[in-house]
Amino acid sequence: MFKKYFLRVAALLMIIIPEVGIAQPPVEADAPSLLSAFVAYTDLRMSAVQRSLEILAAANEAKSAQWEKMEPLLSGYQRSEGGGLIVWFVRPDGTYFTVDKGLMNVKLSDRSYFPKLMSGQKIMGDLIVSKSTGQRSAVIAIPMKEGGKVIGAIGASLFLDKLAEEVGSALPLQADAAFFALAPNGQTALHKKTDRHFLDPRELGSETLKKATNEMLSNPAGETSYEFDNVTKRAIYRTSPLTQWKFVITFSDTRQK
Repeated sequence: MFKKYFLRVAALLMIIIPEVGIAQPPVEADAPSLLSAFVAYTDLRMSAVQRSLEILAAANEAKSAQWEKMEPLLSGYQRSEGGGLIVWFVRPDGTYFTVDKGLMNVKLSDRSYFPKLMSGQKIMGDLIVSKSTGQRSAVIAIPMKEGGKVIGAIGASLFLDKLAEEVGSALPLQADAAFFALAPNGQTALHKKTDRHFLDPRELGSETLKKATNEMLSNPAGETSYEFDNVTKRAIYRTSPLTQWKFVITFSDTRQK
């Protein structure tokens, strides 16, 4: 529903990236605009899913809290997303249904976000390995209420590998540049190299990377540097107000050459 919109906005962000400056290395000159595009693209994608779920949760079929009535509605939305996520409905006892598999034989009540969701809070960006698909995902969920009481929730598990591939295709990164995003607990939520999803950079054996990661997690925005794989990297970063993830663009530090 909103997919074409955020792709158009992301494309516009690519257009406004400034021309490379003469006095600065190309990647360094472009890094702030690349970072803005990275944050905007990802936030637009996730907020679009949230808005879609809000619309679905307000439909009479969803308000019935009966899977048989809401399943066609949720299935239609999932198909419109082209395989980038899975849509589900969860009851207050943790039992849940997915569009692909129907009633699951496991519950969501052991998820860390579940108590918040059942207390009436919206969920945005919690990292999980999906029980139904096994994919590394970010949870977006909307509680449904009747008479002030939560009667269930509609959610989506957004596949992070696919999202990272979309970001990589949209950002005009040079060979020595990369992008990644960190969740508040330090886990990698998005990375140019998708096999690094869910890794904590502080556990990768580089003391300078550990220090830089702690700095990024402690500050809203800034610039830092670190060494990894025998390469000195510079990084600029910014916090998303939507997810509280730290979005980062890295590039080779040419100042030491």
